[in-house]
Formats: sequence, structure tokens, C-alpha cells
Amino acid sequence: MSRIFEVTDKVRAHDPRADIDMINRAYVFAANAHANQKRSSGEPYLAHPLAVANILASLRLDDKSIVTGLLHDTVEDTSVTLADIESRFGAEVAQLVDGVTKIGQIRFTSSEHKQAENFRKMILATAKDLRVLLVKLADRLHNMRTLGFLPDYKRRLISRETMELYAPLAHRLGIHWLTQELEDHAFSHLEPEAYAELSSKMADHLDSLNRTRERLETIMQEAVNRQGSSARVQGRMKHMFSLYQKMQRKQVDFDDIYDLVAFRVIVEDAPACYQTLGIIHSMYRPVPGRFKDYIALPKPNGYQSLHTSIIGPDNFRLEVQIRTEAMHRYAEDGVAAHWLYKSDGMDAGEQRNFQWLKQLTELLQASDQPGEFLENVRLDLFVKEVYVFSRDGDLFALPRGALPLDFAYAVHTDLGHHCIGVRINGQPADFATRLRNGDQIEILTNPEQTPSRHWLQHIRTPRARQAIRQWFRREERDASVRVGNEIVQEVFGSKSKITEEVLSALHCEDADELRARLGRGEVPLDQLLAAARRSSPKRLHLTGNEQGLIRAAKCCLPLPGDKVIGCFEHGQGILVHHQECATAAAEEDKAWMSVDWKPEEGKLYRTSLELKTLNRRGMLASVSGGIASFGASIDDLRIHQLAGDMTTLNVLIEVNDRVHLAKLMRGLRAIEGVVRVRRNIRLRSPQKVTERIGRSLRSLIGSGKDEAGSSEEESRDKE
Repeated sequence: MSRIFEVTDKVRAHDPRADIDMINRAYVFAANAHANQKRSSGEPYLAHPLAVANILASLRLDDKSIVTGLLHDTVEDTSVTLADIESRFGAEVAQLVDGVTKIGQIRFTSSEHKQAENFRKMILATAKDLRVLLVKLADRLHNMRTLGFLPDYKRRLISRETMELYAPLAHRLGIHWLTQELEDHAFSHLEPEAYAELSSKMADHLDSLNRTRERLETIMQEAVNRQGSSARVQGRMKHMFSLYQKMQRKQVDFDDIYDLVAFRVIVEDAPACYQTLGIIHSMYRPVPGRFKDYIALPKPNGYQSLHTSIIGPDNFRLEVQIRTEAMHRYAEDGVAAHWLYKSDGMDAGEQRNFQWLKQLTELLQASDQPGEFLENVRLDLFVKEVYVFSRDGDLFALPRGALPLDFAYAVHTDLGHHCIGVRINGQPADFATRLRNGDQIEILTNPEQTPSRHWLQHIRTPRARQAIRQWFRREERDASVRVGNEIVQEVFGSKSKITEEVLSALHCEDADELRARLGRGEVPLDQLLAAARRSSPKRLHLTGNEQGLIRAAKCCLPLPGDKVIGCFEHGQGILVHHQECATAAAEEDKAWMSVDWKPEEGKLYRTSLELKTLNRRGMLASVSGGIASFGASIDDLRIHQLAGDMTTLNVLIEVNDRVHLAKLMRGLRAIEGVVRVRRNIRLRSPQKVTERIGRSLRSLIGSGKDEAGSSEEESRDKE
């Protein structure tokens, strides 16, 4: 078990300015919080956070990271709250602990590995501060080191999670040794027989491999020294999981693996790397096609080295890596090393080597403060998705900026259609709330609920938008059929049947298609009447209560309850005008019909008012207040100053119906200073419009004309 003084000694060695007192206080706080807890091994629970802090100290992280390592399990496993931590150790440490806690709540339970990438992105997005991820990796490493005390099924589950999630993340951060150790521990539990067999074979060859390593270290070290270089040569054994992968990938046995030993040559600077490469190639024959220059072209995680394979003594194939001290630090400790040595004055060229960090929007800036770089790096800038959980714990990936309705439709179309509300993390939220990584979403439904066009303002995903629009298309088709049925009954009579000749003439397969096309205005009334060969004129009278088919004209903004007339707009249903609208009166070529337009409960309709008022202080406020007091809302307001002491207000408002508007107008006329209130409609004589409707209907009876060119209806008019 690690000791706290071992941790503080490591921290003090790499950061003399570290707050050692804060680390000691965190140790005491954690000891009290975990006082009665024990691990599966039987040792005090405190051994775990202390070991995590020790790993973080080995990574040379800042004092707040060490404190977070000591406290990372207190909120989840004890009665300690984030408020307690913030009051004792500050907001920054509390945020770090909260981040580690949230990552710990992510459960990798899917049996399909294809979800692993989503979980990795989820973790990256959750860890807004990079130190959160480093603490979690240290936590996972110590858990893997002590995994043997758990039941077999738990060991396998945790090992699979480690292999699929945490080892790739460690690799992403460039922490080479941590990646290897996590993989080897997971490998030993996931494939225990293969691991035992490989370990046995490695043990059989260990003595000869060590002798070979020591001999080649000496030979290469002497060779580079003769060239006046201060390079140092290190030999190492390949780690277990990489050997296993190579055997599986190449389908070979252990005895066919020749590069069990690899060497690193650490030199002063980049030019010395290439010079040393020349020395080694002059000593031993290089293997063709095995040279890689990761200095000129770094790996995406920032790794840099020269790689080559040579045929060494006794025809022994060896892998050699050549790098500078700074490259070596980064290769071993990755981002952690970069954070530590920022104060060493890394130039812009070195900073450009960290390719994956270039995808973040916050550029690297020089600073003396340890930890500043990691504080400012926001990994959620790297992730374009937001990852949320359902009430049952299923993970869903949505585009960043997604809203609750997007989530509802992502789960199931019917869930979206019947959504009446949402709870996010147990708290009620509205449809405009942006979802954040790690949110748990619960959708509230009602079978009677149906989509609203207003919902289109509260969605971001194409799937949700398409589902809502499809619903409206289906609803509008049903409504079109009902409106078309009214037209058919008016034209053919309630008991008459639509003949095949009529359907053929109008290019419809059946009566339902005819009704739908009539309701949408795709079949003009004159064609219908011509096909029906009716001889008696009939006034078409529709009950316009089908939402989505009745559209108010913008020129006069009629309301339900007004006397309105309508005409079919191709593919859009019925466009209704006020019966006295001048625009309608001027459109002589359209087939007009009277429409009985009923209001829909709970729906608001736009119309326009013109108010003439005295130009007094507070008049606008009085008018606005009056409109609000009657339950109406203002969509737009325009003011025109008249000559003298008068003002004209043109107000675009929303009301329930004509009755609602009448009450509002009476209330506005009662306001002191309001001279006149009227609707904004350019009017013509209602008699002219009525006559035009009659003419339109008579002109539609084209199929009943006699040889003289007059219809039977016209003949009756003459009589």
C-alpha cells in the first residue's frame, strides 16, 4: 500500500510550488470519508484512492489532480457532497471530482462492441477538463491491478470495458505504458488460457532474450558513442497483448516471432535522430519496407520517433526506435508529459506535433502555472455529438444542439407523436432545453396528444422533422378526403355514386383518390362538373373545419366566424378570404365557393387592427395592456405619426375567433385617447363579391350547354 508521504515527495520533486498542505488535507478527508469501507481484497478502501494519487504523481500532474485522485470516490460512495468538497478544496477540485463521478456512472453493458466508439466519445465529451480523464484512467489502472479478488463474471465484464474503452483512450492520449498495462491486465482475464500459454513461452525464453538484449545494448551504445553522440540505448521486451495480436494477425506461432526485443535510442535533438539512424544502418542490414519516419509525419496522437527493423547478430531481427528526450517523454506519458513540460518553452514547431489537439479550438499558450493547459482544454469541442441516456439507461447519440423532441423521435416515432412533456435528470424541462452529455431523459406521453406545427421550431434532427411532416401529410390527406367528400356530395348528391367514366376522365384510380385530390385542390371544380355532366347549378357550401386545408389569405387575414369565401389552390387546399376582400373581388378567373369556417379549440388566428389615437404619453402602453388584458397577443406593431396630434397604430394580433376579436375591439374603444378601432381589410361591395360567386358557379356548368351555346341554367335565367 502506498504512503501519503511517497505521493507528496513525488509531487514536490516535479513541482516545488505545489500545495502539499492541500494534498495532506485531502488525504485526511478521504480517510475519514472511507473509514468504515473495505475493498474486495479486504484491505481498507483508502488504499485505492491513495494508489490512484500515486499513479497521478508518477504522471507528474498538478496538485489539484492529486487531490482529485484522493477524493474521486467520496461523492459516489460516501455521504460527502460536492458542496462539501467545494467548501474545503475549492470549485475547481469540485468540478474535477464531479467529472470523474459522471464518467464512473457510464455503464458499458452492451453485448455488441460496435457501441464502444459511442461510449468512448461519451467519455471524451463528459470529461470537459482533460485531468478528469487522466484521473479516471489512473483509477481504472489500479482497479485492473487488483481485479483478481472479484468473481469471474465481474472480472470479464470490467476487462472487456477496459479493452474496449479505457485502453483506446489511453492510446488516444499517447500514454504508451498505461495503454500497454491496461491491455495486458484485460488480456489476462479475457483470454486466461492464451495468456498463460504465452507467459510460459516468454518465461522459457526470458534468460536468452535478456542476454541478447544486454549484449545488443552494449554493442549499439559503443557504436553511437564512437561517433561522439551522447545517446543512450534501452532494450525492452514486447508486451504480452501486442505479441498475442501479432500472432493472431499473422497467423503464426510464438516461435515464428523474431522481434521479441525492441530497442530505443534516445538522442539530443532531431538531427541526431537521423545521424544515429545512419550509424545503425551502417552496422546492421535494414529490413526493406520497415522504415517509418514519425518525426516528419507524427501519428495523430502526437507520437514521434524513427522506426526501423534490422538484421542483428545471429540473424536476429530487431526493431529500433530513435527519438529525442522530449519525444520519449511524450511517447511514454503523452498529454500528461506535454502539460508538465509546457513551461520548458516548447516552440511552435514542437506544439504542432500534437496533431489530435489541433482539432480543439483553444490554442496552446505559454504559461508558468502548472495545470493551466489542461484546465483550458475542453474535450467536448472535439466531439460533434451529444450522448444522453434513456430512463432505462440506453445510450443515444444525437447531433450537438439536439432538443428533447429529437430524443423522443430517436427512441420511437410514436413516443415523439404523443409527447406532452419531458424530465431531464429528474427535473421538468421545456422543449427548448438543449441536451447535454450524460443527461438522462424521460419522455412523458398522452395517447390523445398529436404533433403541433409549433414543434418544428423545437427540433434539430432530420429524423424528427421528417416524422412530424409525414404525420401532417397523413392528417392532411385524411382531411382532404373529408373535404373532397363534401364536394362530391354537393355535386353528385348524397346517394349518387361516382362512376368509372368520371374517375377515368379525371385520371383517378378510385373514389378515395378523387376525394383527396378534390380536397387538396388538385382537381379543378370545372373539370369535376364537366365530368359529372350536371345541368342544374348548385352553390357549393363547405364546412371548413379541417386544419391544414383551410388557409387564411394574408391580404385580409379573415377569422373563423367571418363571412368568408374560398378557392382551391393547387396542392394546398382552400385559401379563404373575407367575403368583402378587395383582392378576392379583383380575381375574376377563380372558382369561388362559400365556406363555413369554424374555429379550432385552443388555436389562435392572426388578424390586423388599425387604431387611431391621440398622441399622448403612455398611449402605446395603454393599448398594449388592453390587448393583453383580453387574452390576445401582439405579433407586430407599426406606428405612423399623423399631422397634428394623432397617431395611427397598425397591430398584428392573435385571437381565438371573431367573437374574441369583437370583445377586444370594444375594450380598445373604451380606452381614453383611442379615437377609432377597425379591422385592416381593403373592402369592396359585398354585393359584387356575391355576384362573382354566382358567376363563377354558373361558369362551371360548362357540360350542360345546348347547341346555341346557352346552358339550361342560363335559359332559366332568361325566362
